[in-house]
Amino acid sequence: MRMKRIEILLLCCMISVAGFAQTGLHIANLFGERFRNRKDATEVVIGGDRLKPYKLNLFRSLTIKPSAAEVNEFEASVKADVVGALDREAGLRQGRLYYGFYRLRSAGTTNRFIFYRNNTLRAGASPTLTLIYMEGNATLAELKQRFAK
Repeated sequence: MRMKRIEILLLCCMISVAGFAQTGLHIANLFGERFRNRKDATEVVIGGDRLKPYKLNLFRSLTIKPSAAEVNEFEASVKADVVGALDREAGLRQGRLYYGFYRLRSAGTTNRFIFYRNNTLRAGASPTLTLIYMEGNATLAELKQRFAK
């Protein structure tokens, strides 16, 4: 029973740290409670030792089958957050943001990253939108290489 309490306490700490991670970013309101009960949404939060091989402290992703309004909201939030990005790679389709890899200004010594992909713009693909936020000491090149696998 004691071990179970410790696990619950650690999980609560991880969730609270993840909640503060995107503080000050427009994408922060897209993570958390909002999509938690939707059957077409998957949110993943990983922190701690499991991320050490990737040089990350926090990994947070959200994949949904979005409405047109949600696509607009996600795209606008990402675009607002990456205005001052230090590194970027982005692709457009039909004049819309199709994908983007961004390294944001650091929070202290920790690098912050946003990855975005809008598969609703790709014919024949599953109509999903994925937003990923990460923090750690990895470089953008290292993360892009990991995601390409």
